[in-house]
Amino acid sequence: MVFDFYQRRKLKTVVEAPLTRIILLFLVLLMGWSAYTRWSISNDMEQRRAEAEREFQELRQQKESLEKQVQYLSDDRGIEAEMRRQFDVALNNEQVVVIVEPEQDETKAATSTYQDSEDPAWYEFWR
Repeated sequence: MVFDFYQRRKLKTVVEAPLTRIILLFLVLLMGWSAYTRWSISNDMEQRRAEAEREFQELRQQKESLEKQVQYLSDDRGIEAEMRRQFDVALNNEQVVVIVEPEQDETKAATSTYQDSEDPAWYEFWR
């Protein structure tokens, strides 16, 4: 389609008009804002996805741990071991030995220096 001289001049005046430039600038800014908003949402969704995957891995590990524990407790040997651990139970003809550490006198332990011994070692001079 070929424009004649007057039609091209009319088109040129419309395109070069300040109102047309303002409308085009407004459309460019609107499209830029829309693109930035979409990029921001995409970035946010990517972070949420990474967090959900991390949480999924933690839950998977917890599930495996619980499955192992259920497997352990479903066996008679596991039940017996757990009862012995929590309730200090023993079978008939079994003896239970409880080992208790002797209590240490804190005042003596705290004040034991070279003054307690009659002949202190040479390196205890600096204490």
